[in-house]
Amino acid sequence: MSLLFNGAVRRLALAIALLLAAAGPAAADDDVRFRRTTPRAPLQVAGDELVFGVPAGRAWGLESQLIRIGRGGASVALDLAVSDPAISEGFVRIAWYTRDVGRPRQILTEDAPAVQSGVERRIVVRLDPPDDAVAFRVRVLARVIAVAAASREDALTVARVRLDPFDHPRPALTRLLVDQP
Repeated sequence: MSLLFNGAVRRLALAIALLLAAAGPAAADDDVRFRRTTPRAPLQVAGDELVFGVPAGRAWGLESQLIRIGRGGASVALDLAVSDPAISEGFVRIAWYTRDVGRPRQILTEDAPAVQSGVERRIVVRLDPPDDAVAFRVRVLARVIAVAAASREDALTVARVRLDPFDHPRPALTRLLVDQP
């Protein structure tokens, strides 16, 4: 009986290990890593593209790890394509936090303009953190229309994710001031 029990425990441990490996975060450019906001959402990683679908209900999708705010500010840019008419809108949300470790509470969110079905758009969000923010997450979310149970598994595609610092100095004045006589 102990051999049967050990075999069942081994199979359970293997199944848990496979689930954890499949549910791991997906990488995009510039070390921004995403994970699903619900285990019910399918996610495929194809090269530098993240392809996913969403279940019905509230907005679901992908979210990045906590990213500490740099001194000079930053911008987030990504391509978002919505290819399923069951999606009412896809959008990028920036969520601000007072800590960059653990599970902090978000203090503020900002949404980029929505992307409708049949549209692919480059979204650039200039990060303007609130005074007490220390970190942020990038979320790529979508909502399914009311009559649909879920979207297709390939309903949304995220590609060319970039996190760029704003450490560029302002340009010098280009016009000379002339003394008036």
